[in-house]
Amino acid sequence: MLIVPRQLLLPSICVFLIAIWLVISLLSSRSNYNEPGVSPSSILQVSGSAADNASNTTIGFEKILVLSHGPSWRTRGLAAAANLTGLQYTVPPQPPVHPELSAAFAKLGSDKGKDSPTPGGSRAWLAHLDLIKYVYQLNIQTALIIEDDTDWDVSLRTQMKSIASAIRNLTLTDDLEISPYGSDWDIIWIGHCGEFWDNGLETVLFDDISVCPHDKYYGWARDYMSRIPEGKRGVYWSSNPVCSFAYALTHEGARKVLELTGAGQGEAFDVKMMGECKIGNLKCISVVPEVIHQYFPAEGYGVKSLKDIGDGETPGTEDGRFESIKGSTENILFSARCQALWGETCIRQ
Repeated sequence: MLIVPRQLLLPSICVFLIAIWLVISLLSSRSNYNEPGVSPSSILQVSGSAADNASNTTIGFEKILVLSHGPSWRTRGLAAAANLTGLQYTVPPQPPVHPELSAAFAKLGSDKGKDSPTPGGSRAWLAHLDLIKYVYQLNIQTALIIEDDTDWDVSLRTQMKSIASAIRNLTLTDDLEISPYGSDWDIIWIGHCGEFWDNGLETVLFDDISVCPHDKYYGWARDYMSRIPEGKRGVYWSSNPVCSFAYALTHEGARKVLELTGAGQGEAFDVKMMGECKIGNLKCISVVPEVIHQYFPAEGYGVKSLKDIGDGETPGTEDGRFESIKGSTENILFSARCQALWGETCIRQ
């Protein structure tokens, strides 16, 4: 057996430890290296800004959640559009709502002269609240909620990258903020059926070749949208967004919406949320023109929305009679649904 003299053992150990320290220091200096005046965080941004992540498969949000009451022409068309554009989404099951609960919810505040939703509107309101509770309970930090009959442009992922950059500009978000849309907001309203806009509103405008032209824009807000320069899209602090086709929430935004709208007392969920935006209880941002809208089946088949059915209207024709016939989508220039299902666009004329 080789025996090392004690007087040689200690120097050997010291040399060994010093060698290890030098190797670790060298590796550390390489991993932390940065050019003068440039932080390691900003080096990470060289390959692409945080806004670039708005073009990923969940368009920059932690989750895309679909509000749906079950399989139908709505969900099948949605799946086709998502598959075409490479989007990933989750459809949380909607819990049952007892008719007496829906009726009682509709009457909240009526003794104080508050507006009340219709029976169908009450059920739709409760469905949105259930999905927002899902966001809050699962501690989801950002979620996009979309209704299952919605449609979007084939270039949505590219559109959202530009929208994210504009929102960061509007909210004066620091370059070091890694969230694609920043964090200084509660609601981003990307899918609606109209908004008010004029030159007096602080707006970040940007070029978008996929924006709906003025002469093709359909709906009550047409005159307002025509004030926006042709070929431009904009983001600004919400003024009067209507319809809840698609809206994003932060976790804190979800908490606020539950507290502010959870007791009803309004004409409809979207109107109530819009009102809270207008008075500043919610920090809301609108995208105009919208990038997500409702798809309408072909006319003549009497297809009704779930809200209409909840209000007592007859459901109309069975899915199989109209599902294979192309319908239309307002204000979406190159429909993902129609491209996926029929290989054509279907903007409403």
